[in-house]
Amino acid sequence: MIVAGLFLTGCAPKKAPSLVTQTAEAVAPPTNPDGEVDMVQCEKELSALSSVSPAKYTDLKARFERVMHGASGYTNVRGSVNPETRNAIDALYKFQAVKLCSEIRAEMLKGLAAKPTGENIE
Repeated sequence: MIVAGLFLTGCAPKKAPSLVTQTAEAVAPPTNPDGEVDMVQCEKELSALSSVSPAKYTDLKARFERVMHGASGYTNVRGSVNPETRNAIDALYKFQAVKLCSEIRAEMLKGLAAKPTGENIE
């Protein structure tokens, strides 16, 4: 899983993350100082979600494991793939990681926000 995390964090050009959101539901994924997705932090947040929202945790954990498993398998053949394909697949895995980590963070926020009042926040 660490190899997949390293793969997902080291493939794109370095640039500052955008803090601008398009919708109320958009939540920035955890990032490292270089602005790349921090899969270790994402996994920690996913683990914490198990006590905040067990139902969402089960779904998101299964999706997280599928993305990590796919990225790990891709890492094994990445060096043998032509550069155009590599760039496209790198972007695909990065997109999947960013999207999933954003969903994990949003569910954590929603679950924690509902705790004090017991009301669902939409």
